[in-house]
Amino acid sequence: MAAAISVQQLAVSFRSRGGTVAALQPLDLEVAPGCILGVLGPNGSGKTTLLRVLAGLQAPTQGRAELLGLPPTHPRQRQQVGYQPEGSLPFGVLSAPEFLAYAGATLGLPNDTADARAALWLDRLELRHAGRRPVRTFSTGMRKRLALAAALLAEPRVLLLDEPTAGLDPLGSAVVMDVLRERRTAGTTVLLASHHLLEIEELCDEVVVLQDGALRLRGTLAELLGTDADALVVRGLSAEGLQRLSATAEELGGTVLRVARERQHLFALFRRLAAPQLATPPLATGAAAAQKFPGQRTDQQP
Repeated sequence: MAAAISVQQLAVSFRSRGGTVAALQPLDLEVAPGCILGVLGPNGSGKTTLLRVLAGLQAPTQGRAELLGLPPTHPRQRQQVGYQPEGSLPFGVLSAPEFLAYAGATLGLPNDTADARAALWLDRLELRHAGRRPVRTFSTGMRKRLALAAALLAEPRVLLLDEPTAGLDPLGSAVVMDVLRERRTAGTTVLLASHHLLEIEELCDEVVVLQDGALRLRGTLAELLGTDADALVVRGLSAEGLQRLSATAEELGGTVLRVARERQHLFALFRRLAAPQLATPPLATGAAAAQKFPGQRTDQQP
């Protein structure tokens, strides 16, 4: 199967008064269709530059990139690739429906198609209540969700997202994460740059780590975070059973590090408290509008 995203010896340099700055050093990268790839790294590591190149907004200094077999600047990429930048939204005087109508026109969508999809995504991303308020009055989280709605408007096959949950509260983050899981199920490839490590752990099939513009690491979280130590996780034993098991472990040369109650992350607690709000069935777009996707995960991990 051909890669959805293919990068070969891609590099970007900028000239400054102090000389040449390498924003991206030559890197190779391939992303399979239907994969969510997390892009990690400190500020200035090259994450945004990589996404801008793939979105066709930044010309590389060397190397090449292809998305779905075409260069980023190919006209077909307007509807095949959705991009959510990190910065603020333009045209703050527009309402959310007006902003999405403008985005639809920019993407070359028919007006009725753009309006129908905009209505679906405003509902799905919980922005309908904003009505005709101008975007400049939106909270940071609302603006982020509106930017994601614009990126999804053309039903792209590739999504490039730069900090999509920055500024969102846990409930807003949960909605965005559920949408991204649905897109993966539908076959969309997602490149996700984020500093929110818990969300990366919950969402991503693989991660890459950039540092000083170079690709330092790539792999699944199990590959990157695994150790040589083995652990035995037990559930359902009585207090007496735990004591006997601990004693047996010590007799066999092991060390019992702790015996404690199982605990969830705070993120899981917030989702459970907000379950009635998250239980609304999500909406698909376009031809898939009638298809139902699961709106909330039930497999919360401790």
